[in-house]
Amino acid sequence: MSQFTAELDDFLKETDVFYSTYPVDVSSQEAELNHMNEMQPDASPFIKKTWVYHLIAEKCEVKLFRHCPFYFEVAMGRPRNSVGSAFPPLPGLDSWLMRSDRTGFLQEFQKWVNPYMDQDIIDSTMYVDSAHHALGAENIIKYGFYGIMSKAENALMHTDDTEKKIFLSSIIETQKELIKLTERFSQKAELMLETEKYPVIRKRLERIRDSAKRCPANPPQTFYEALNTIWYVHQLGNNLEAMGFAVVGHVDRILEEYYDRDIKNGIITKEEADDLICWFVSLTDARWDLSNTPYGTNTTINIGGCDARGRVVFNEITKAIINCYIKYRFVNPKLQARFSRQAPQEYYDLISELAASGTNVLSVFNDEVIIAAQEKMGKKTEDCRLYVSGGCQEPVLANTEVNSRAYCYLNPSKYLLMMIFPEKECFFEQENIVPVSLEHCPDFDSFYKRVFHNLSLIVNAITWHFNRFELRWKTFNPCPFFSSTIDGCIERGLDVSQGGAVYNDSGYALSGIGTFIDSMYAIKKAVFEEKFITWDKMKELLETDFSCEDGELYCNYLKNKIDKYGSDNQEMNEFAAGICSDMADVTSYMRNTRGGLFEASLWSFYGYEWLKAGTGATPDGRKAGMTLSRGMNPSEFVETNVMELIHSMELMDLSKFPQSAVMYFEMPLSLADRNSRIFADIIKYFIANGGNTFDFDVVDSESLKDAQIHPERHQNLVVRVCGYSAKFVTLDKEMQNEVINRALRYAR
Repeated sequence: MSQFTAELDDFLKETDVFYSTYPVDVSSQEAELNHMNEMQPDASPFIKKTWVYHLIAEKCEVKLFRHCPFYFEVAMGRPRNSVGSAFPPLPGLDSWLMRSDRTGFLQEFQKWVNPYMDQDIIDSTMYVDSAHHALGAENIIKYGFYGIMSKAENALMHTDDTEKKIFLSSIIETQKELIKLTERFSQKAELMLETEKYPVIRKRLERIRDSAKRCPANPPQTFYEALNTIWYVHQLGNNLEAMGFAVVGHVDRILEEYYDRDIKNGIITKEEADDLICWFVSLTDARWDLSNTPYGTNTTINIGGCDARGRVVFNEITKAIINCYIKYRFVNPKLQARFSRQAPQEYYDLISELAASGTNVLSVFNDEVIIAAQEKMGKKTEDCRLYVSGGCQEPVLANTEVNSRAYCYLNPSKYLLMMIFPEKECFFEQENIVPVSLEHCPDFDSFYKRVFHNLSLIVNAITWHFNRFELRWKTFNPCPFFSSTIDGCIERGLDVSQGGAVYNDSGYALSGIGTFIDSMYAIKKAVFEEKFITWDKMKELLETDFSCEDGELYCNYLKNKIDKYGSDNQEMNEFAAGICSDMADVTSYMRNTRGGLFEASLWSFYGYEWLKAGTGATPDGRKAGMTLSRGMNPSEFVETNVMELIHSMELMDLSKFPQSAVMYFEMPLSLADRNSRIFADIIKYFIANGGNTFDFDVVDSESLKDAQIHPERHQNLVVRVCGYSAKFVTLDKEMQNEVINRALRYAR
């Protein structure tokens, strides 16, 4: 039995006891910060942020778990179920600067956004993305805290700009505090050794004592130290920055040289390395209370794909990570598996085995399309090849990019209704927009052009507001630690909030694109070509939610007699491809305030449910309040299967969606039982048809229905909801029903 297997239960019990005390009381430290703020109210936000780092490094408890080989946990007041902070700010010292704001920024943002959220025009609770970032762990692995401090000191000597001096000085102070914080883990291990008698744990504590003295203050020297650094840096971001760092990293690529060297030199055995990887993967589930995580943990690990030179990444670490999920059935982190046409068959087979296991923790990414999508936005090929992904499936370039995404969900189906009934909506008047009327269009081409002209007006108005709020990021919550890890920030003397990174992009998530495609196609066929429904009658049907005279007849006609996206009809496939291309153009290339561009995406997290209530009846036959389509999937009343769905997107250029275009595949568990290799075939077919990203959800509808009635029998049943994994029994009744209905639809 491996050491990890022997200690896993004890480790999970130990962490559960400790994290059940979260959030811990840090009121005394917060009082100190308030006093400092009273003494120096005009101090730079960068200086104030280093006050936070100092108190965390000096006065917050550092915790070592007896049954875990890694050092990482600092009790600084954030809740157990959190990945950093959010907006409004959560408890924790990291959020103190935001909570101490006296400008009314929070109220100003909410005053603008809340009415539009109430109407389901958008869904957004964050003025910028504060939950889905990737720290530049590889820069810390390369330079260590001392090396980063040296870079900042050198830059400081070569600038006369006062603001840049303040920023660079905050970087230097940050590294000093991190070095002190890490030394405390070494001291804690030394203290625990005074009473620890169990030989295995003593050896573990001795390694922590020795490693924490030098790493990551200095670059790691061993596989163990590099692995610990990845998780340590990930946790530091969540503890220090009031931002969420969902991306753990491209682990198999980063660690390969350390693994190979340690194996060759006899520093570690394969079995010991496999154990360390299992502990590493288990940390997310250990930290979170999985009985209360209906929206997942937001944490991801990336594997596979290629390195900066385009060489395939598949090694012993890749295998160990996949096997760890298969053996121990961890719910988190979500596993993001990159594929190219050059991926070896063994990789396909292992991922197929994982998919067939029904653990439902997997997303698949097509390197061919996603790298091309990044290149189209003007990014260097070498940087594009190092993309990672996190949160749900949103790509970001490792070490070089700060991408504000997954913070605002748009609702094009609602916008279409706003154009049809402009007199009923306050948005146009509120934003001083004069939309082009959809009345009296001579043909569908004219109608189509007017719709997309108005969509552009709407998206640009929303962008204007988010840009004015983003301008405040640098004063509301600057991030010197985050900045110290990202290429470009030290060189430019600018924080990530100011556009210091090499790439500084943003993006909206489009919810219900399938519903929008079907609605536009229904107008094309029923109103303009077949002339079965007049424009005035269509408006009456929508306004009355199909309850007018013959409303149900027309509703059934629109639902059942007009082709739908996903049915793999050639004309519809061409139409859908055109809609997606034009939608990408409408939501791309606007400038943000950090010098970056907005990028298109086709995914929606749970936006398809959040935005449904205020979205009235739509021309595709969907009634008011019914769910919208998920990601780039078809609407809920389209009967299809996985292969038809994949072929339906063959004509789409999904490289126009750098922030992903996600399909969700429900697969019956009985099919997986018969032949797990089918999943490899699906991945290959998906890549061949130009797919971007997809999720597997392998489920048994009968088990799901039984779990809803008898949750005590199914405590470990995991489902893929919409980009994240969760225990089925933790979902609310509405979410459970939605997952069950999906399973039934795709059972054939």
